[in-house]
Amino acid sequence: MRPTLVVVDASVLLTSLLPDEPTHAAAKEVLRRALLPEGGLQLVSTTLLPYELTNGLWQAVRAGRIPPEEVENLLAQFEIFDIPLQPVPPKVVLSLAKRLEYPSAYDVAYLALAEALQAPFLTADKRLYNAVHAKFTRIVWITDFLSD
Repeated sequence: MRPTLVVVDASVLLTSLLPDEPTHAAAKEVLRRALLPEGGLQLVSTTLLPYELTNGLWQAVRAGRIPPEEVENLLAQFEIFDIPLQPVPPKVVLSLAKRLEYPSAYDVAYLALAEALQAPFLTADKRLYNAVHAKFTRIVWITDFLSD
């Protein structure tokens, strides 16, 4: 059985690492399926992923959600997944951002990768999901993904 290729953004990883997130259990299940050969998932992301993940963890420290000494441990957990990272040409991102009328090129980079790979894009970012799901059918809310 060939694994299903799924594009993930930083919100999926952050949610899996931060137990106070509402979709924590769903994110952990997605990552579990990606780690196990019989899980049937192959994750891929943009080259932005490690930076956005680091930023999200740093914001969690600043908000008092996790202690500063925990960040390196959490980043090491991320590295276990060895998610392939692919660049997305800025012109492609800009074109899709215009088409979707979406303000964040960072977020659109993930969407553009999903479009290029003809793969579903999995997110735990409710703001992003709500803003584009009517125009971008490849986006899947994390709990919906698990219920399919």
